[in-house]
Amino acid sequence: MARSAATPFFDIPTLKVHIPGLPDMNLSHIQRLTNNVGIMQHARYATPNYHHGYCLDDNARALMLTSMIYELWPSNEIKNLMSTYLAYINYMQAEDGKFRNFLSFDHQFLDEEGTEDSFGRTIWALGTLLRITTLNDFIPLSRELFIKALPHITQLRSPRAVAYSLLGLLHYDQRHPQDKEVWGAIKSLSYYLVDEYRQNSYGKWYWYEKIITYDNAVIPLSLLRSAQLLEDDAMLKIGLQSAGFLDSLLFENDYLSTIGNKEWYFHDGIRSTFGQQAVEIPSIILLYKQLCRMTQEAGYSQRMLDSFAWFFGKNILGLSVYDKGTGGCHDGLDSHGVNMNQGAESTMSFWLAYIYMCSSFN
Repeated sequence: MARSAATPFFDIPTLKVHIPGLPDMNLSHIQRLTNNVGIMQHARYATPNYHHGYCLDDNARALMLTSMIYELWPSNEIKNLMSTYLAYINYMQAEDGKFRNFLSFDHQFLDEEGTEDSFGRTIWALGTLLRITTLNDFIPLSRELFIKALPHITQLRSPRAVAYSLLGLLHYDQRHPQDKEVWGAIKSLSYYLVDEYRQNSYGKWYWYEKIITYDNAVIPLSLLRSAQLLEDDAMLKIGLQSAGFLDSLLFENDYLSTIGNKEWYFHDGIRSTFGQQAVEIPSIILLYKQLCRMTQEAGYSQRMLDSFAWFFGKNILGLSVYDKGTGGCHDGLDSHGVNMNQGAESTMSFWLAYIYMCSSFN
């Protein structure tokens, strides 16, 4: 299937017009959280919190972020960070190809097998690197880790983990379209999401589960991309319908308000307003970018800008979540105000959103 090069919707000068005070790229807080093992999960305010050690999710995010940054602005500094995060992923992969998730600060494994979501996010990160990088010294290990994990992908049952993995497979397929095992996995995971949607959606509840939790946009995003690749109109309809449903929840007002993690949002229940987390924003931006490309509707471009502006105070509390002094991002919006800690997940979510807004990466 012919594939056209993606074109950016925004460049940094354009973003600066729409979002006054937009910072230049500043990875100082990410560097502060990173040592020779990997990136640490949490911080007390802007200081690394050693008590919580490291996790696979965050090092996968860090690898994905630095891979994209290197492609745009190559430097030895970024290359060294990439090496650190890839080394962590390598260390956490078991002989059977699965991954552990948590490692203590004194380098003790804290689980025998990680979560499905951490597995899926790692596949997404490796697929991203294998799609965009020209660094030959990273490709062999990345591909070996990816292929070793591949047999476990079709065993995933969490829709979110399936979506993460599917996005990684789709990235990989763009560089290796003749890989029949990957093609088969793409079809299997895509139709699994279709089945989950058909089992769980009814009435006005157009979703893949009976509950809406975190990082929700990755699910319709992955299905929309698969539908295009597989040329499946029924799948495309489901992707568009679920994306529209999510949009109606996120923008009940004229600003983005994500599902809070206090009690989430159960079908026939009341959605939680707090705490809202930065992890939502990158995938929301990607979803609107995908919809904009597919429909050419200008409203989705504005949705992208409004979603990114969540970090700068266009949110339910009217408070900025990004800290321009540290280059970090606070850990979310709670009923009492901003969570002042600046952990790895929230900080990398900000910079991933930044890259997605400023480039053609998806």
